[in-house]
Amino acid sequence: MTSTAEHAAGAAGTSVTSATDVWLRQAELALLACFAAVSTVNTLVAVTADRRREFVLLRLVGATRRGLLRMLCVEAVLTTVVEVLLGSVVAGAASAAFSMSVTGSALPAVPVAACWWIVGGAAVLTVPGIVATGLRVLHGPAEPASGGRD
Repeated sequence: MTSTAEHAAGAAGTSVTSATDVWLRQAELALLACFAAVSTVNTLVAVTADRRREFVLLRLVGATRRGLLRMLCVEAVLTTVVEVLLGSVVAGAASAAFSMSVTGSALPAVPVAACWWIVGGAAVLTVPGIVATGLRVLHGPAEPASGGRD
């Protein structure tokens, strides 16, 4: 949003942001991103670990650990793609509303490098979170433990 506001101010020849404002917005954004990262990783770990019974069943019907790991990798990549696409739609709608009110155009001024950092961050959080938890679950016994959870 700062880049959109600066883009609008640059066209008018004025400045709408000070260095302190930009720093505070970036600090706030960093805190929100950290909260979102912790929430995302916790959710992915919990959901993947909860699939232990599914993995055990697949192992019992003949799936190999390597095949299950490959399945988890594909699921992790697909999850990353879906989360980036859905996140882009939601962020695009909010940014378009802000940009429309500031610049009169629905297309916000977003640096492309910032978009790649977001995609990279989503991949770094999602893929290792799912795969590492899956590896931990897969290294358990191939049979359900007696007295396990129902």
